[in-house]
Amino acid sequence: MSEPEAGGAAASAVQLQPVAPATGSLQGRIAIVTGGGWNIGRAVALAFARAGARVTVASRSLQNLQETCAIAADEGLSMRPFAADLEDPDQVAALFGDVEAEVGPVDLLACLAGGLGATQPCAETNPREWLSVVTRNLFTTYLCCRRALPQMLSRERGDILTCAGGGAFFPMIDAHATAYASAKAAICRFTDQLYAEHRNSKGLRINCMEPGMTLSPRDLEAIAIEEARTGKPHPAREHNHVPDDGAELALFLLSPAAAGLNGRILSVDEDWWRSPERVAAVVESDLYRLRRTFA
Repeated sequence: MSEPEAGGAAASAVQLQPVAPATGSLQGRIAIVTGGGWNIGRAVALAFARAGARVTVASRSLQNLQETCAIAADEGLSMRPFAADLEDPDQVAALFGDVEAEVGPVDLLACLAGGLGATQPCAETNPREWLSVVTRNLFTTYLCCRRALPQMLSRERGDILTCAGGGAFFPMIDAHATAYASAKAAICRFTDQLYAEHRNSKGLRINCMEPGMTLSPRDLEAIAIEEARTGKPHPAREHNHVPDDGAELALFLLSPAAAGLNGRILSVDEDWWRSPERVAAVVESDLYRLRRTFA
């Protein structure tokens, strides 16, 4: 799950363990991580900073961002918060303008802002809430990529990571999530198309990561209450990933080991990307894309 509407004590309830950088380093890379105040976004931002990147975390909640930056500071790392509504093009422009002026040109963008919503049966959903879920996930990704691309293309240097999620590849059983599933599936297609349009651009990688079901601290609190009531383990625990799993995948996608992967969609629920031989085979194929061939 992604960032909630507001911060709170729950945001710091999960203790994030350091993720060892994948092969290579992000030393000197200038990064923006959206949704960086919470859950997966927080873990990814911290992993990037530990690998040497100069990270700015962005989301609506300054409190959550400050908590992320405080964790980084405790480890001797520097990280910058920037509170913004990433559904607003002007605020997205302000975010990038601030980073460019204070740190330098952005060459690493992780679009992790988003979240659930409209979790009623389709016929009972509020249309505006349904649309807001799509906007919060898909439109924020589009706006940030739109702002990042010109400089990345001109400098022939850039990595963009987008974020798929539950329902993008298969139905979410026993859940009401038409808005979330639609938004995350659209992000996969957006990534695929964006790569296709820039596949001949030098120095640019565009990939999508699927971090698996990653319950937020708030979700885990609700599950613990339910388990106390029933006296049984909640079935969601069997499929839950810790935020660091997504961070490990993000680090891999930015490493030299993933240099040949572009326009792909990778999931933490698969392990082929841990094998150099299997990665090499995928590079030579059209696997893990939404398209099979180019005309």
